[in-house]
Amino acid sequence: MEVVALVVAYGYFGWAVLVIGTPALVFTTGVLLAVRASEAPRRKLQAHRAARWDPEAALPGGLMSGFFDPSKQRPQG
Repeated sequence: MEVVALVVAYGYFGWAVLVIGTPALVFTTGVLLAVRASEAPRRKLQAHRAARWDPEAALPGGLMSGFFDPSKQRPQG
């Protein structure tokens, strides 16, 4: 919509509109690209937080996995 507004204003007022309109268009495009780039890590973090307490999503094992399991090789005596 900003591009259409710039074209219409250029049609009515001439080249002087481009002095303000072009930097505004470039700034808006830069802001949109920065927001788009920052959304990917935020979505990844949100998915990680959502899966943190899901028991089906948890990976088996951990820091003390197997520590309290009885040994499968018992000495025969």
